[in-house]
Amino acid sequence: MPKTVKDCLIETFEDLTEEQFKRFKSKLIDRKGEPRIGKGIVQNMDRLDLIDKLVSTFTEKNAGQVTVNILRSANFTQEADDLQESLGIVSFSSGQTEKHFLDVHRTTLIERVNNVNSILDRLQDKGILNSVSYSDISTLPNDHNKMRALYDGPLKSCGNKGKDDLLSILQELQPYLMDELMKK
Repeated sequence: MPKTVKDCLIETFEDLTEEQFKRFKSKLIDRKGEPRIGKGIVQNMDRLDLIDKLVSTFTEKNAGQVTVNILRSANFTQEADDLQESLGIVSFSSGQTEKHFLDVHRTTLIERVNNVNSILDRLQDKGILNSVSYSDISTLPNDHNKMRALYDGPLKSCGNKGKDDLLSILQELQPYLMDELMKK
């Protein structure tokens, strides 16, 4: 039977020490995006209660990715990578394999992301774009074409790790758009 999002979160949280779990909760409370979970709600929760709260607040579809992002912001890179890998094989009740957040929202992101050159700079710094791809994409005439070229080229070949990096960049540079999409 395929793993659910909750199964993946349980495995991840079981691997965190008490100090790491406390730090995770602190980062969750400090999270800027909506919806937010308040300190009074989170501070006395155990692991299973927090997982239920994550899923009820962010939906099963988004709870995994939100957790990955919080783990990364807490510098728990290995745990985030492990969870992201687990989520790549998660099935929802419909039996379909989960698509990456960026794939689900491809059209909206192509239409609405702006200032793409700043995003390209950061992707090049992370090694996702080489200088040729950077040059090819950055010289395109508008942000729509740049995002489309990014999806059709480098994002296809870099897999979920590159998509996770782009997602983090978008959350930093386009917070209102990303908050809106996380709610869907």
